[in-house]
Amino acid sequence: MTKIIYEPSGRAKEYCDLAVNLYKGCSHACEYCYAPSATFTSRKDFNNQQEPRKNIIEKLRVDAQRNPGSGEHVLLSFTSDAYQRLDEDLQLTRQAIKILKNNGYNIVILTKAGKRAERDFDLLNNNDFVGSTLTCDNKENSKNWEPGAATPKERIGMLKKAKEKGIGTWVSLEPVIYPKQSLNLIDITHKFIDLFKVGKLNYHKKAKEIDWSEFAHNAIEKLKKYDKQYYIKKDLREYI
Repeated sequence: MTKIIYEPSGRAKEYCDLAVNLYKGCSHACEYCYAPSATFTSRKDFNNQQEPRKNIIEKLRVDAQRNPGSGEHVLLSFTSDAYQRLDEDLQLTRQAIKILKNNGYNIVILTKAGKRAERDFDLLNNNDFVGSTLTCDNKENSKNWEPGAATPKERIGMLKKAKEKGIGTWVSLEPVIYPKQSLNLIDITHKFIDLFKVGKLNYHKKAKEIDWSEFAHNAIEKLKKYDKQYYIKKDLREYI
């Protein structure tokens, strides 16, 4: 596999078998983000200095043509948000989707950008998935943890629209910061979400305050009650 369309490792592989990262840095500035350390970037630079990866569209085009897909899913993105503010003008994500779709790949989006992601719904179909990370069920808590991201209400509205257009939908319940809010988010979204991926909070002192076994069992019970497809990530699975 090439360096642009690549196979993630570790926890990242639990989200998708293939991925493409279009940007360096992210304007959402989430307090819990692992990407600065994963990309050997200071958190300050990561949050304040966003830029496209060098010649990323040209390199992606070459990769996709040399290694055409046969229905594999490619996630946009792991180490940044494909719909962060910079993409409003550059629209690299739209270009990347076209290249991947034209070369036999399907798309998985993971974003906290809300409405900005709706721009590209016309390129997606029922073989693709649009997803959002949901951590809080209210704007106030979300602003503290994800100051540059769209509000939970906007993200949920974006997911509803994706479902209405026949695109697959999913939610990443990770990190779990407030267990009751994460459970409430299942209640709020289950009618229009196809898949839930549930994890925990890592690398933060607040994680020690949470009963992960209780949360895991409550989440599974709720997801089963709603007859939803779900995946419990390995780090949370240990508490079941």
